[in-house]
Amino acid sequence: MENVNETLYQPLANNLMHSGQVYGGIIALQGIYRSIPVLHSAQGCIGAIQTVLSRHYREPIPIEHIPKQAENGIIDDGERYREIVQMVMSKHSPDVMVVIETALSEVMGEAQLIDVVGDCYKKIFSNRLLLGMQLPDDEGSLESGYARTAHAVMMKIIEMTGKGKRKLRRNRINLLPSSHLTPGDVMELKEIIASFGIEVIVLPDLSSSLTGHLMTGYTTLSRGGVPLDYLKEMINSAYTIVIGKSMEFCGRLLYEEMKIPYIMFNGVTGLQESDEFILFLRQFSQSEGHIKYRWERQLLLDCMLDTRSLFRGKTMVASLEPDHLVSLYQCLSEMGMKSFQSVISAPSQTEACIPGVVRVGDLHDLEKMAVMGSDLWVSNGYGEAAARKHNIPYIPLGFPVFNRFGSPINVSVGYRGTANRLNHFGNVMNKTDVF
Repeated sequence: MENVNETLYQPLANNLMHSGQVYGGIIALQGIYRSIPVLHSAQGCIGAIQTVLSRHYREPIPIEHIPKQAENGIIDDGERYREIVQMVMSKHSPDVMVVIETALSEVMGEAQLIDVVGDCYKKIFSNRLLLGMQLPDDEGSLESGYARTAHAVMMKIIEMTGKGKRKLRRNRINLLPSSHLTPGDVMELKEIIASFGIEVIVLPDLSSSLTGHLMTGYTTLSRGGVPLDYLKEMINSAYTIVIGKSMEFCGRLLYEEMKIPYIMFNGVTGLQESDEFILFLRQFSQSEGHIKYRWERQLLLDCMLDTRSLFRGKTMVASLEPDHLVSLYQCLSEMGMKSFQSVISAPSQTEACIPGVVRVGDLHDLEKMAVMGSDLWVSNGYGEAAARKHNIPYIPLGFPVFNRFGSPINVSVGYRGTANRLNHFGNVMNKTDVF
């Protein structure tokens, strides 16, 4: 595997693969029970965002809207914003409400909505959680929007509960999963942790909200996720597990404010990280854990032996969020992949952990990389046409994936999830008809 890391930048996107921070913020809020995102943006934005989210998760994603009018840039509309915020609260009575500002607000010089949110919180919303955020589309990506929203919620929780003496729960840990983990991944991690007799609080917990609900009726609030009352108990946990570099500053917040130590994993995908994850749980719980994990590890080792010939010496191009790339690369590097070339949508601190050439750009850049020759193409659903054009085996990962069923419940963590991923990749690379 190449050890060189080179980051290149492109000033103009030709074939966009970028998903803005707003998407990440909305997804994070789906992991909190009875929450509602309120988007302050131009008319038409809500429909476009809901369409993309629903196509990926195949679930209705409720979003409220404070429409932005042309005259808002001239007339002081603070009172109007206050009325709309109060209307949403009285109509839906959410436990958690986050008002999200977009880049358009900054362009039009409107920043007073954040102040209005703070004013409303002090007056009528103090027993629940209300906050305002700016998640402009001209910076960051889905990953940073997701992490910033989780961080903002956590900060508000610490403010609400205070930093006084706390009742430590020695058998409880916090789990902070990155945006690249599917609801199926989160559920798998929760089950593994619980099997060691450990109580776990997840923020955000997508495993109970975006995995399919055959419920009657429609609600504008999230149906699943971690309840606010349980979320407040995070400050009493004994440890925090962070999955993904983008979520590390959330773990650091709990450490700095509440003195809760944390450990970080890139993705718990691959043999080495799965071993380290199980070892940590064994040491924390002082328990050997379920015997099934020994069997699953043997199964993974056998799978690695069976498929190694398909991966050894091969090249791959990929376009994913940075945390997702690192998790994928650490898994495939164990299988002897020769080289990686990748594209990320926005600069990230995680770049340093990604091997090979890294370009900040779009799917057009990935296509130019693939022209030089590649054995595998990994990207979201927008990249399938280009992979087909160059006759490269294609695997849909990331967000959005709208051309395959079951993406949100796929599992790629732990021994079992890693074996599933290697078998799937191997089957795609071994096909005569790659599509």
